[in-house]
Amino acid sequence: MSTPILLEISKELLEQADIHSKQRMEFEYNRAGYNLDIRKSMVLIGTIGQLGFKKYLDSLKNIEYDMELQAGKYDSYDFIVNKRICEIKTSGYFDYWHRLNLLYSKDQFFQGTSKNFDVCFQLFINGYNRKTKILNLSECNQLVIAGFIKFSDISRFKNPTPLFWGDDFKIPLDKLESVENFFMDLK
Repeated sequence: MSTPILLEISKELLEQADIHSKQRMEFEYNRAGYNLDIRKSMVLIGTIGQLGFKKYLDSLKNIEYDMELQAGKYDSYDFIVNKRICEIKTSGYFDYWHRLNLLYSKDQFFQGTSKNFDVCFQLFINGYNRKTKILNLSECNQLVIAGFIKFSDISRFKNPTPLFWGDDFKIPLDKLESVENFFMDLK
């Protein structure tokens, strides 16, 4: 497994993510058939991931990037770092993220391919209740950047037994490259 990056999630970041997620919910559609609370939680998890990744980029020296955090229309990308289009995939966990995978749906993969995504970073945040599928913000305080994969390589990991929406491609964490490798290429 690649060396993960661990970051603390501040209350300010959670507040900003909560505000943005509420704005986004006005425009979200129910692509997976989940109830409203679960959908809100999914949007919130993704927003925390994007803001957390921004926090990480801000901590690096001499890294220029562009971020697109949309509400109201589809975004073209999450980040562009040194002309490379970066997708951020964030999942919640309760107590142990090491056994999880990067899961990707076919429709999202084809959309990302059409948008020329270069890489996909897998992030995890704590505070997620797997049974209810709801993120508890009062328990969310850690972000893990587990690694990245070249976007085109996602298709090599077709899941032979998808069980639910979004797990058409299942990439084990030990197949991700280390975050440092991405930034070494930029120097």
